[in-house]
Amino acid sequence: MLRVLLMDDELTILEDLELMLGSDDRIQIVGAFHDPLELLKNLPALKADCLFMDIEMPGINGIELAAQIQAAGTDMEIIFVTAYNHYATQAFEVHAMDYLLKPIRPERLAKAIDRVIRQRESKQPPGREEKSCVIHSLGTFEIKVGASRVKWTRSKSRELMAYMLQHEGKWLSKYKLCDEQWRDYEPERALAYLQTSIYSLRKNLREAGCNGLLIEYSEDKYRLQAGEVEWDTRNFEAAYSRFIQTGSPVAAREALALYRGEYLEGEDWPWSDNVRESYICKYERIKQVV
Repeated sequence: MLRVLLMDDELTILEDLELMLGSDDRIQIVGAFHDPLELLKNLPALKADCLFMDIEMPGINGIELAAQIQAAGTDMEIIFVTAYNHYATQAFEVHAMDYLLKPIRPERLAKAIDRVIRQRESKQPPGREEKSCVIHSLGTFEIKVGASRVKWTRSKSRELMAYMLQHEGKWLSKYKLCDEQWRDYEPERALAYLQTSIYSLRKNLREAGCNGLLIEYSEDKYRLQAGEVEWDTRNFEAAYSRFIQTGSPVAAREALALYRGEYLEGEDWPWSDNVRESYICKYERIKQVV
């Protein structure tokens, strides 16, 4: 699935683009921005494949913004969407993938998407195509690689995985992990259980071919990094944020579709209770206005 960002200073244009792109099941919109500085701030975390962007914007134009994005080494295709045709030469000087004139014709938009997909596929090394990793935390917790679920050799490894996902990107002290997961055990025994579970967890992910989840260790701390994965809670948060910022009904419907059930539904894990309640509140807030 193509991970797409949108950038336009006009909210109505953003919503129109969301509607048009939302009808293509090859597309996942991971962010929509009307402030270029906010786009630059969030760009590294969004891991986007493609950016649809206006050119004439207050403060900085799209050509300059594209140059900054490329200088940062971001591997992302750029498609300009503008009402003016006199920027075409400048656009292709910053290696834009395509240049669409407003109002956008659906068949022209589909052609641009086809070009991006072909370009991304051509960058994949032959014979080494990776299976997609999908994380479901809304509803029954599971991780799938391709069509297969990750098999956990220890039930505690599964819980530890969910806990580290809840704190994704944060360094967690091994003592905090022991206290959260094995608080009824003596410290030395709890630490042994932690080390065994981490080893088992890494082994289960490796055997499943899940390369998008990386567990790092440094100075008595562990950190989980979720890279190239499809993760329902991350996608829900992105859609919810767009809904709160813009009131977009498209973003609201996207968030509702991702909410397949309560956060870590059916699991008796006390550390997840507050987060579960926060998702319920967000879900109910969207339902009230859709």
